[in-house]
Amino acid sequence: MSSEATNNNVQKMASAIDDLLYMGAIKFRDIGSEKPSETAILSTQLSIIVSKLMADMNIKEHNKDEVLKLMYYALLIYLNEYLKLPKPLTMAFGNDLEKYREGMLCSELISSYVNILQNIFSSQRNQSN
Repeated sequence: MSSEATNNNVQKMASAIDDLLYMGAIKFRDIGSEKPSETAILSTQLSIIVSKLMADMNIKEHNKDEVLKLMYYALLIYLNEYLKLPKPLTMAFGNDLEKYREGMLCSELISSYVNILQNIFSSQRNQSN
């Protein structure tokens, strides 16, 4: 991969992290010191959604595909419940993403968000074990 492509990927991921912070889906760990932590964690609200979905979907934490699907559904629910996106719009958005993924401009953004959430989730799980 060229340095330009690598730089572009880093910029996309940084932008996606910024978006997730703006939405309140993730936050930086408060370690109780004056210096802010550089460790990102899922927000309390998103963590609750993830926990409920894990129980309902019987997710295996070590299966990356299942965790990606979990994060995707959790993000859609978060958009509806905490960002107040109307449920019909959220459902239509999710259905369109699943049917027309390749033709939608937002699919790359959603994929970036889901990948970041999956990485944070896995990192949190590894730290707690």
